[in-house]
Amino acid sequence: MYLLLLYLLGTACAPYTKSDLAGKWQVLSLTEDGDSLAVDLALINFQFSEDGYYHFNSTLNYEESGTYRLNGPFLYSTDTLDSPHREKAVKIVLLRNDSLVLKMEEMGRERLVVLRREK
Repeated sequence: MYLLLLYLLGTACAPYTKSDLAGKWQVLSLTEDGDSLAVDLALINFQFSEDGYYHFNSTLNYEESGTYRLNGPFLYSTDTLDSPHREKAVKIVLLRNDSLVLKMEEMGRERLVVLRREK
């Protein structure tokens, strides 16, 4: 019984897997404290692999690439293109087959990113 309880607690903390996240994701909307940001959303996308690597492109030729891990509702990424390597965390608000919503803090402001999986 004790082992079953430990198993259930462990799986309750891991609602998402790398295979759930794997693929290329395009940003559909980006808001900060509820207001839409005036940026070219077509330039912003993420790509996640099942083996724990990610790539991120954004506006102004910004790029990240490195490793990621999942822990409960949080996505942790470490950009290996930049030194020193620092781990960042964002909260996964929603992850479905074709939809992903991320919540993050940027300079004390809440950002919400809505993405769709590309086919």
